[in-house]
Amino acid sequence: MKSTDIALVLIMNIAFGAAFISAKIGVSYFPPFLFTSMRFLIIAIILLPFLKLHQGQMFNILFISLLGGAFHFAFFYLALDNSTHISSVAIFLQLGTPFATILSVIFLGEIIRWKRLIGIFLAFAGVVILIFEPTIFSDLGGVYYALLAAFSISVSLLFMKKLKNIKVFDLQVWIAWTSFVFLAIISFIVEDNQILIIQNASINAWIAVIFTAIVATGIGHAGFYYLLTKYDVSRITPLTLLAPVLAIVNALIITYFSIFDGFDETITLKILLGGSITLVGVAIVMIREKENKIVSTV
Repeated sequence: MKSTDIALVLIMNIAFGAAFISAKIGVSYFPPFLFTSMRFLIIAIILLPFLKLHQGQMFNILFISLLGGAFHFAFFYLALDNSTHISSVAIFLQLGTPFATILSVIFLGEIIRWKRLIGIFLAFAGVVILIFEPTIFSDLGGVYYALLAAFSISVSLLFMKKLKNIKVFDLQVWIAWTSFVFLAIISFIVEDNQILIIQNASINAWIAVIFTAIVATGIGHAGFYYLLTKYDVSRITPLTLLAPVLAIVNALIITYFSIFDGFDETITLKILLGGSITLVGVAIVMIREKENKIVSTV
């Protein structure tokens, strides 16, 4: 992997790790579907100049937008809203990595060599260690939603690899508009008092919405989609296992210094051990094996 792509991986994971925090803050002010729809509306407006039809590929684009956008984030924010600890959601969301790896081997014919397999195994083993934290079992309501979020985005990645000559923001804008419309309708059906909540929202609430939109979508997911145009699914998805480690570290810092209400993370030997093993595994995935010659479409 090129040094510029390694830097992008780090930036992408920092963005995701920070977005876990802003999203957790956001759903403490807004209902989850309302928060998510507003997040996508911001990106949809910013990327409006990139909105155009792509002949012969719109089915795949809309399917990706629903599974990888609307459904994934609906489940994700429901998970955050139903969990006390960031770690519960951050860890279980990473089960999307083995889901995506298995699906890419079955349906895309990707080949995983032994060096990358060791890296994936170590990265996931670190997450498994974190799973057995006692805090996980107190957040089972959020865990179930996190599993659904992980599976939905894993399936969307299969369709993403079928796209031809679709640039990052061309895809992002469709995900944003499709997700906004879908989630706004769901919010209207199942949530109440949206106008009143928006009118009374604090400055912290709006910062959370804007920060999540710009950092998670504009930086994190844009970087992720770009890397998918260059590398196999099974090569890129393990690299996102850095995100839960960073999210937990961020939540621990916020808890320790009492920066925001609603954070109650604790540091344990399992968290330190699991996080360290995950970091080693991700490093192996990034630096080992010869590059696959995949021409970028971006």
